[in-house]
Amino acid sequence: MFSKLKNLFSSAEPKAENANDESAAVIEKELSDLEQRLSQNPADNTTQKQLMVKYNQAINIFSGSTRHRDKIDDIFVKIDELRNTIRKNI
Repeated sequence: MFSKLKNLFSSAEPKAENANDESAAVIEKELSDLEQRLSQNPADNTTQKQLMVKYNQAINIFSGSTRHRDKIDDIFVKIDELRNTIRKNI
């Protein structure tokens, strides 16, 4: 009886991990695109706001994925750099 429940819960974990990995891949692409747009025009307020939102989303997604947890520190560094860029433009 418990073996069926155990199998049910253990089979759900890889699916959730795959979903996190897919979400992480999507957000990495979005971050790359936004970072490229910001490098072309560092004073673009809209891109800065979008990038800050995506960084925060990335932290949540990366923390749920064992493969991407090591990138969280890099995201925090990029957030600090973006804040410094925003302060310079004010």
